[in-house]
Amino acid sequence: MLKKKPKKKPKNKPLTIQQIDSGMRATGGFLTYTAKKLGVTYNAIYARIQKSAQLKRTQAEIQESYLDLTEHSLIKKIKDEDLGAIIWYLKCKGKDRGYREKDSGEQEEKEQIIFNIDLGD
Repeated sequence: MLKKKPKKKPKNKPLTIQQIDSGMRATGGFLTYTAKKLGVTYNAIYARIQKSAQLKRTQAEIQESYLDLTEHSLIKKIKDEDLGAIIWYLKCKGKDRGYREKDSGEQEEKEQIIFNIDLGD
């Protein structure tokens, strides 16, 4: 009885930069999904990006577009007077104006404020 030799899996052609670029754009820059869409491993995609200035630019461009989208949403929340969004923005962007969290080692000066309210007996 003859034994069949196992078929060798044909080697795929390496993906082009354009294929990876298109895959990244189609999946929103998520490399796991890009790899799955293109039929390769995450590590293969990651390694190709590290070797290609164009793919690095594409990745940065996608990340910047998400930052733009996120900042736009944050500003909408601030305009809607969402207190959490306002506080977060002041802590991050208002540091030069004194809006910051105190370090755990900093002493906080206490100031006494007295309110006189006339209740009109």
